[in-house]
Amino acid sequence: MKQAVVDAILSAECFLWDFDGCFADTERLHYLAYSEAFAHFGHSISEAEYYPLFTHIGDGTRREIAANNLKISEEYILRLKSEAYRRLIGLGPVRCFPETAEIVRAMKAAGAKVAIASNSSEPEIRTVLDTAGYPVDEIDLIVGKNDRLRKKPAPDIFLYALELLGGTASKTVVLEDSNRGLAAASAAGCQSVWVRTRYNEGLESAEPHLDSLTHAQILDVFRLNGSSK
Repeated sequence: MKQAVVDAILSAECFLWDFDGCFADTERLHYLAYSEAFAHFGHSISEAEYYPLFTHIGDGTRREIAANNLKISEEYILRLKSEAYRRLIGLGPVRCFPETAEIVRAMKAAGAKVAIASNSSEPEIRTVLDTAGYPVDEIDLIVGKNDRLRKKPAPDIFLYALELLGGTASKTVVLEDSNRGLAAASAAGCQSVWVRTRYNEGLESAEPHLDSLTHAQILDVFRLNGSSK
């Protein structure tokens, strides 16, 4: 790992976490919710194609409808998907990635502010955290999608989070797992780390980012530099 990456992480005054597939291990639940929504119309979606198209690039619903000439509206599929997802996260099992809590504590110990800034809604995020038993009081701020903020890859959610935190983009590191998230971070003027998981193995991004790191590698940055307790 380059020293410049370590320095950027350790000197950050704010960290903005993407949520699904980055902070919480919920991406398969999103896939199952989409599968249920499309199944209403006798259509199935491939899990292998879901992560690259729906999660990484985004706009997967429109692409799926167009590619298969489905006579359904994107808005209706998204509504059915949201209903299915809310039910699934209420049932569980839902968990955060194993290293998440310790990484957040290390960030806080280093004096940084920590926020979740996600395309998911705040109620969905809080339901996941509650179901997973995550100590939500360790997070300074949760910003989710709403009618006033454009979703990623637009920078709105990150910029709004920084406004509420009183942070500056140049001193912020974003943790993202998707191409559209990295694009949003860049558009907001923030540096970013592409968090690598089993869901984005083999995927590529031309969007600028400091490095591609696993959760364990991010935690090691703090552990090896005395910022983890």
